[in-house]
Amino acid sequence: MQSARARYGFGRWSLVVAAVLAVVASGTLMSPTAARAAPPPPLPAEFNLALYTPVNPAQFRPLNYADNGRGFLRVGRWRCAIGPQYRYVGCEGRPATAPPAVRGVAISGDQQGPWWVPDWSNYRVTAPSGFAPPSLAVGTRVTIYGTTCTAPRPKTIACRTGGRAFILAPGWHKFYYPAGDTAHSANPASRYLPPALRQFSQLPIQPAAPK
Repeated sequence: MQSARARYGFGRWSLVVAAVLAVVASGTLMSPTAARAAPPPPLPAEFNLALYTPVNPAQFRPLNYADNGRGFLRVGRWRCAIGPQYRYVGCEGRPATAPPAVRGVAISGDQQGPWWVPDWSNYRVTAPSGFAPPSLAVGTRVTIYGTTCTAPRPKTIACRTGGRAFILAPGWHKFYYPAGDTAHSANPASRYLPPALRQFSQLPIQPAAPK
């Protein structure tokens, strides 16, 4: 007795249709349009190291035991401290776009941040020894403990750890963090930012940040 599949020809045609669908699906999945990856975010000029002259970090690191090996610097109104742990950095100062009751921003080990530092925090970027932080000259950069800070303009500072970074200017701030991350404070509305910084809040993987 013939089966229903054999009687009505289901077996052969089912195999043919399945094969055609598999080929179509395979072609769709492997099409150039589907396989094309999204372009990486652009590298902001503030972190394009080719634009900045490196300076010796020793001048920013006091030898006093009380300062625990940290580095200290300033650019305009911004006073910053780097270390003593790897990729820790914080700067004091409030741009116009900062929320109330904060006095600075910090990144912790390239794992969290940039976070706003509240007024009530005991976090400080001043040297316990009284060391006066040298100025980072415009157009230069310094790398200490895996953090690189640049001075793109007289009143602007930019600091990057790895996938996290911040730019502070008198009228605005910009924070960078990994895609999908929630351990950071918010950026201002894009209308407050320079046009080149409005679209992305992630940094490209390449070129990699200095170690």
